[in-house]
Amino acid sequence: MSLFAYPQIGSRPGTSSYVVGVWTSAAPSALSFRGTIQPITGKELESLNVGQDDTGKVKVYSTTKLNVAKKGDNATGDIVYYNGKKWELIDELDYQNKLIQHYKYIAEYRGVV
Repeated sequence: MSLFAYPQIGSRPGTSSYVVGVWTSAAPSALSFRGTIQPITGKELESLNVGQDDTGKVKVYSTTKLNVAKKGDNATGDIVYYNGKKWELIDELDYQNKLIQHYKYIAEYRGVV
C-alpha cells in the first residue's frame, strides 16, 4: 500500500506544432494520478531557487512520473488541480528508494480552475 494513494486530477498540455505551415495548438488532455498535494512551507520556499517569487507554490507527491516545465523550452508542465486552483509543475525531485518510491514536484499557481 502506498502512502500516496489519493486520486488526483489535472491536465497535460497538448503538443503544438506546424501543420502544413500553419501553427496549430493542441488541446490539453485529462491527467489522473495517485498522490497528495500539500502547501509549501516558508522555510522550503526560501531554500528553492525555482519559479517566480510573487506566486504561490505547493508540493505534489506522486507515484507516477509527471511532466515538468523545462527552462528554455516552450513546453509547459502538467497542471494539477488543488483547492479550486490550477498549479503547473515547475521542478522535480526524485525520491526513488526501496521503501517508498515516489516523485516530489514543486508546482506554481496558474489561476483558478
